[in-house]
Amino acid sequence: MYVFDTSLEPASRIDPDRPTQRLVFRLPRPVLRRVRHDRRRLLAHLSDHDGPPPAWSGDGLVTFTYTTSSERSRPVFCDRRDHPLPPRSLRQVRPGQPVRLTLRQVRRGGHSANTRLEVLKLQLLHMDAPLPGGPASPHSIQSYALQLPVDLAQEVERLAQAEDWSTTAWLRNAIEQQVTLQKARLPHRQTVA
Repeated sequence: MYVFDTSLEPASRIDPDRPTQRLVFRLPRPVLRRVRHDRRRLLAHLSDHDGPPPAWSGDGLVTFTYTTSSERSRPVFCDRRDHPLPPRSLRQVRPGQPVRLTLRQVRRGGHSANTRLEVLKLQLLHMDAPLPGGPASPHSIQSYALQLPVDLAQEVERLAQAEDWSTTAWLRNAIEQQVTLQKARLPHRQTVA
């Protein structure tokens, strides 16, 4: 098994309405070395000239395709706390998002034996699953129709990344903190507008 942090490449396609999904990601160098070593071990009975090419590119780019109807090949999608995500949350998965992947390498038989990498779990590091029967947690991704000036938006993004939160989650948390501070400063009979 291989567990590592990476990000999804632009060629990734995750759409719950489509039957076929595609995850494209790059293996970090240390993981790529382990994968190559394990592949040689799994295919040790083949001579070098008989072996098919690996299922990833030379620089570690992997494309994993699966069908949504197959329980066997479909990875488990989890939030940052390792809670399963509901299918509707998969619409928020975008290329470039930081993820933690859990893979395994399995041998495929047949007339040309080879190995393939299977994605067992995809953990979205900047998303939380909605709590059952209640509102989302304070750092969950929410939709805001709020236009910020470019310099302010960049500062919010920088601060959110520094605290390992999504931009909207950090912004929501900052707004909630300000509201709490203002409520504490006002006399009890006044309300916050």
